[in-house]
Amino acid sequence: MLENKTHRLRAVEPTDAEQLHRIENKSDEWWLGSNLAPFSQATLQHYSEGQHDLWRDLQLRMMIEVKQGNKRSIGAVDLYQLDPRNRRAGVGIVIEEEERRNGNGLSALGLLSDYAFGHLGLHQLWAEVPESNGESINLFLRAGFERKGTMQDWIWRGTDWQNACWMQKIGA
Repeated sequence: MLENKTHRLRAVEPTDAEQLHRIENKSDEWWLGSNLAPFSQATLQHYSEGQHDLWRDLQLRMMIEVKQGNKRSIGAVDLYQLDPRNRRAGVGIVIEEEERRNGNGLSALGLLSDYAFGHLGLHQLWAEVPESNGESINLFLRAGFERKGTMQDWIWRGTDWQNACWMQKIGA
């Protein structure tokens, strides 16, 4: 369920702290998520060593690992704002820049969807994608999400407001 022929999703390990530090501290991408300030290496090391429980924390991060060749982590996927009553969660994904545009994101979203619907029993996944991020919109569409609407002035980019596309995938 958490792996296919080319990729696997796995828990965050202490060895991931350096990569998380690099991913989380790209200030030019903070507007895409909820970061307002950098994370210290110590904070991310502590996070990577912690106990993570989706039902307690209402969020879960998993690392995306390429299985072939030199096994390596190439990014992360998140379930966040879990709503246990309505069985839905938001989805986030980040892929290292040099690993983008070659199927890694599509594979990871497929694995995450299978896990969310098949194992967790969620009914729906959703994502807010900046309207200006056509590559991410296309990724979610290819992963079986549907564009359900546009939220006006939804994301503050620091100098201007960005519209967001509301993407949704309903499980079986």
